[in-house]
Amino acid sequence: MSHINKKKQEKPIEWKQSLVKSVIYRSITIGLGTITTYALTGSIALATGIALLTEAVQSVNYFIYELVWSNISRRKLERKIIEKIKIKKINLNMDYSSVRELAYQLSQIDTFVPKLYITIKNIFNNMLKNDDLKEIHPEINKYMDHFKYAHSGRRMFFNPEE
Repeated sequence: MSHINKKKQEKPIEWKQSLVKSVIYRSITIGLGTITTYALTGSIALATGIALLTEAVQSVNYFIYELVWSNISRRKLERKIIEKIKIKKINLNMDYSSVRELAYQLSQIDTFVPKLYITIKNIFNNMLKNDDLKEIHPEINKYMDHFKYAHSGRRMFFNPEE
């Protein structure tokens, strides 16, 4: 079986299908709620009203539940990722040429992603804190200034001075 055929067979569940299933499910529960309430009250109008009200409350409740659950799941995933990539200081032996090239390449990155901007800026700052690189600090400063200048007009999207 070819790769293309496998992809056609492994269709992801689409949002339309989920919407249709939700509407059908909610219709069934409204019907059951109406029948149950009608059996207790004997009034079709009251039974329909209670069933619709119950569904509205349950829909809002489920939406809030889903938001909370998604947030908990996202935070658990973030914690696992952070645990896997704990920041450890390493002694990275690089020559001046490699550091210059790294600084230059970082200065050329064009990004709207605030976390990436901050990470690159931190790399530049760490290079400038390294006394072993004092000889090329002016060059690193030049590249950092270029990077900051290239992003200076993006304050409307994020605060690049963070």
